Amino acid sequence: MAIYHLTARGVSPARGSSAVKTSAYISGQALVDERTGEACRYARAERVAASGLAMPEGAPAWDRQRLWNEAAAAHGGGTELVGKTYEFALPRELDSDARLSCVADFCADFTARGRACDWAVHDSGDGNPHAHVLVSALALGPDGFERQAVKKSTKVYMCRDASGGEFAVPAGEWKAAKAEGLEKVYNFKDGRRLTMSQARAEGLGTADRKSKSPVAVTASADGTPAFDVERAELVRVRAMWAGIANHYLAALAEATGSRAVAIDHRSNEARGLDEVPHIHVGRSASPERRARNRAIDAANRAIADAKGRIARIAGAARAWWSRKTDALTKRRKGFIAGHRARAMAVAAVRPGRKPGSHGWGDGFADQDVGPVGYAGFDELLAYRADEASAVNSRNVADPGRKSRPRRGHGR
Repeated sequence: MAIYHLTARGVSPARGSSAVKTSAYISGQALVDERTGEACRYARAERVAASGLAMPEGAPAWDRQRLWNEAAAAHGGGTELVGKTYEFALPRELDSDARLSCVADFCADFTARGRACDWAVHDSGDGNPHAHVLVSALALGPDGFERQAVKKSTKVYMCRDASGGEFAVPAGEWKAAKAEGLEKVYNFKDGRRLTMSQARAEGLGTADRKSKSPVAVTASADGTPAFDVERAELVRVRAMWAGIANHYLAALAEATGSRAVAIDHRSNEARGLDEVPHIHVGRSASPERRARNRAIDAANRAIADAKGRIARIAGAARAWWSRKTDALTKRRKGFIAGHRARAMAVAAVRPGRKPGSHGWGDGFADQDVGPVGYAGFDELLAYRADEASAVNSRNVADPGRKSRPRRGHGR
């Protein structure tokens, strides 16, 4: 059955990764990283079922090696993100042509934004067909990759002054802020955030810090934290891929007359599911990760068993309540029918009295007597008073005689 799986990874020299190496891996093609002179070749090229480049309109007719070497050069060999690679599972229900169409639609979303895409479909015949798409970080125009004239983001440090006041200081203004007596804040192993002056006052040093790096965020040009921007983009891409896959799965179901299946990019929590999600084992599944998933399977079975027992108890409770309410309904109908008959009898022996406008049965629509009508509540009271009077008269005449018990009551 189709499953949802999509991961995204940044490709940057700062992360120890190379766009040329990544392209060589996903395409199965031997490439040379011109920046280092390294030849990039990976085994198992036979698993690559298909591969290609998807370029924005008007882009140069470059091959893979030229494309990614130019992308790395456009960043000047710095630590900026050169590209981002997406890996996603392709529905097993689809044939190879439909899977290629899925990948083409996925790439089209990025080429419409001016990005270059390097894609490949991997299928080792083990029932796990998936795609890799390497997307350039910069837009690709007729003259090559286009760098923005202004910085699209900047690092902002959390700082404090001697009185403990906190300030957000852009990296470019740090020297001036330091001259004014501000200090950077660090995360310490005890969970607190302190400046080094505050730490030294408590006998703590650099060895007690959680990291060498100070507390900082990367903000976009409009001040939005870069993490929030990246997260929003990932959510958009995940939803976009689910829409593409579900479109082709629905078309398959319509063409074959089968039941439609669909994938969902949302988390179990967002979907209101109680199941514990598995962890991704990756290409080299460690024994620890496999053991973790076995524990998750056991937890999910326990959850399903508990939900089943709760459902059975709830069903039994509903059935019991239905039986009780049915019995009460029958008794109510019998009670109303009996008193209605008596009220109508009173109306029959007292033809001069008209039935009241608000009868005993008002409020019970299912017991409406129709156009005949029957005595109102005042008539019923009169009937019950006459009956009580007659009983009392008999008791006075014969003190030793016991009254007949009322219907429904024991002797």
